[in-house]
Amino acid sequence: MPKIDLDLKPGKAGVWEVKPFHISENDAKWDRVRCAINGCSERAVRAGDYWMLTENGCLYMSNTPAEVNDHMSFIKQAEGSVLIAGLGLGMVIKALLEKPGVTRIVVVEKSKDVIDLVGWAYTCDPRVEIVHADIFEYKPKEHFDYAWFDIWIDIDGDNYPEIKRLHRRFARHATVKDSWCRKLCRQRYYD
Repeated sequence: MPKIDLDLKPGKAGVWEVKPFHISENDAKWDRVRCAINGCSERAVRAGDYWMLTENGCLYMSNTPAEVNDHMSFIKQAEGSVLIAGLGLGMVIKALLEKPGVTRIVVVEKSKDVIDLVGWAYTCDPRVEIVHADIFEYKPKEHFDYAWFDIWIDIDGDNYPEIKRLHRRFARHATVKDSWCRKLCRQRYYD
């Protein structure tokens, strides 16, 4: 599984915190066992150094290979102008900026604190614009080639109605739309 190294600084703002963490070989081994038992071996975490974003002390996202893998299909296909809902740690932005075919990235982030903690790492590139807004209220002023919606903390069937709502809402504003773990959320919604 791929890894996206991030150039961030530890920090806190409001209920949000960005900090590095380490997964030992032993912890990785036990995580592989847990994932095998639960039928999700592809989500096992490898030993290494990573970043996490927490909200009120609860893990919101990380740049572990399992999470990176959740985004890789979108990252590989996206080019031209890209809309991203949810800044998180910015790992999708970081990967997209390495692609010469990506000409513009507009990120819509609801939390000003997350923007303050993470946004500085990406706005030095003129292709990146970060908009402080709720994606459900955001009114795009342009058409995007690709749109990526990643605003949820868990892979859950309860997310699926919002995913469908965003895909409908941006149907005329983006040629290709996708969401974090959309297929799994859809499957869990209908189970």
